[in-house]
Amino acid sequence: MVKKNIKSAITIAALFAAVIYNIWPLGYFLDPDALQNSYVSVLEVLSKPYAWLFILADILTGLIVIAVGINLRKIKSSFRGSSVGYIVFGLATLLDTIVPITGHCQTTISACGISPLQILSFHDLASIVAALGLFYSLLNSKRLLHGGHLNIGRYQWVLFSIWTLCITGMFLVVSVVIDDFTAISQALFLASCGLGLVVIPASLVNMKE
Repeated sequence: MVKKNIKSAITIAALFAAVIYNIWPLGYFLDPDALQNSYVSVLEVLSKPYAWLFILADILTGLIVIAVGINLRKIKSSFRGSSVGYIVFGLATLLDTIVPITGHCQTTISACGISPLQILSFHDLASIVAALGLFYSLLNSKRLLHGGHLNIGRYQWVLFSIWTLCITGMFLVVSVVIDDFTAISQALFLASCGLGLVVIPASLVNMKE
């Protein structure tokens, strides 16, 4: 019974993390000028009026994701790979919150640019590492669930999350390069990250032997 409660708590915590990770659409109402053809991260620039809210949301997301990842590892040793990737996402999310996006990115994506210097900035690197961590966690979850007919539904959800993350990630990169469709590409990519945050623990804690 205790173990079942822990599994339920992990799934609920992951769902909560995914929701607060995607509260950024509130920016359209709280600070509409900030999201005019720019990155979602500008909402966390300290000069913005509601920066504290979006910073708090990402900090909570990072902490909850780390806690979920740690507890996944405790449930079963074979979850280690998925747990590591999940924790990396949480840590990287905390880091890219602590180090805000560079000042010249606050106006437009064109102003931000796609130079190596920009891409290799600490904030951008942390965001890339977070995405790779989640992708790694999904791949490990797919491996664990593959081949078991009792887990076919969970396997399909993980596979769907992998493809969703890949497609929306590529769409985001292309939209940044051509400086168009960035609002929709960011929305889809962040939503796919949220989906992955839920699917990984929900699939693993309910995996049938």
